[in-house]
Amino acid sequence: MQTVIANRADFFPKDGCPIALRTIQGDRPLQHEGDLTDIRHTHDFSELVIITAGGGEHWINGVSYPVRAGDIFLIQGNTEHYFEKRRHLGMFNIMFDDSYVREHLRSLRSLSGFNAFFLFEPTYRRSHKFKSRLHVAPETLRPLKKELQQMVEEAREERPGGDLILLAKALEIFVFISREYTRVKNPMARWLCQLGELISLLENRYKEHWSVAKISRMASMAPSTLLPVFKKVTGYSPIDYLLHVRLNRAAELLLKTASPVSEIAAECGFSDSNYFSRQFRKNYGLSPRDYRRN
Repeated sequence: MQTVIANRADFFPKDGCPIALRTIQGDRPLQHEGDLTDIRHTHDFSELVIITAGGGEHWINGVSYPVRAGDIFLIQGNTEHYFEKRRHLGMFNIMFDDSYVREHLRSLRSLSGFNAFFLFEPTYRRSHKFKSRLHVAPETLRPLKKELQQMVEEAREERPGGDLILLAKALEIFVFISREYTRVKNPMARWLCQLGELISLLENRYKEHWSVAKISRMASMAPSTLLPVFKKVTGYSPIDYLLHVRLNRAAELLLKTASPVSEIAAECGFSDSNYFSRQFRKNYGLSPRDYRRN
């Protein structure tokens, strides 16, 4: 079967927030423009899948997983997937640009459940045999479905500011899901939440002195286990991740305050302002002072 590539330009508004919503109700094919539900495809954005009725077999990167009402999972960009079978399926897909979320909504990383569900779970889906996915009870699904239906109505109306309403509701759902994931009792999900908590600690307590030994203790993992797991998901070692968190916070303070560079360096966890300036230039291509002026 040939894989179709879906591009974000075909789904997101050109000048609005990169959020879109699609629904599937029942087993009838081609229910909306660009419907790829039954076609093997990949895309350059992320897709949050919320199953609200029925079920089926969802094929993801060569493995078929059974899904049913109450299942919620994330399809990251460049992941091949499609439904092999559908049985009275009801489904909402929230499509979003994950690079936009990373750059503009970094406070989501302060939620351990967000890190566990949106970052770690898709990475370990195959090894966990999809058992670390989120499944919510009917009484939890009902209010979530109501929010999703409001998103559908807002998208249908196409009123000014509609993309902002969709973004606001999507964020509310992201937080809701993040909180629910921390309540999951599944041992594999709990392990992912433990890793998610580590990222939250680095995001929230970046001013503190951290070492690999301290980070490993907080994660209750040996360094030899933690380091490859952390880098696989984030692309950084824990220390390099911490460095980028500090530099990002410093960049914000440079633009939002008139504080001296040395004070900003100290505020962001750098004991040596010269080292801070070197790392800042390496990361942003400008000195802190030039970054502020420009």
